[in-house]
Amino acid sequence: MKGMNRLLAFVLFVTPGLAGADLQLKPIHPQESVAETLKQRFSLENALANIESIRSWLDSFRRLTLAAKGKIATAAWKEIGNTEWDIQNLGFANLPSAVTGTIRYQNYLLKQALHQLAMVEERAGRGSPQGTEHARMELAQAEREFQQFWDSLSVAD
Repeated sequence: MKGMNRLLAFVLFVTPGLAGADLQLKPIHPQESVAETLKQRFSLENALANIESIRSWLDSFRRLTLAAKGKIATAAWKEIGNTEWDIQNLGFANLPSAVTGTIRYQNYLLKQALHQLAMVEERAGRGSPQGTEHARMELAQAEREFQQFWDSLSVAD
């Protein structure tokens, strides 16, 4: 939790400078605070789980398209959209992987920045060796996860 607090402090410190203005976030759900939304709904784990759900939905649509082929009028088929072979076999395969890769790579870059921040804080006397080690371990985990994703990735073409 301490790492998350440091991350939040870092993000709140850096983001306004990058974005040019302070964020004014209001709750998006009556039973969910902004902090809960950011920590849970917008978490790495939740995003990756959602991508897997989307991948499953796209696979179901691809199977439905195969089952419906020839049973739906050409005009209706075109109106439905996203029924072409290249979209269903290339796009449906590649796009979720591209989003997953983006999220995993951004997580790796964030952990790298947090590790660097922890080292700077420790040298300045505002951090501890334990905090730096924790940041190093989180960086190593993010690196392993991105490397594992990368090694398992194949692009359909």
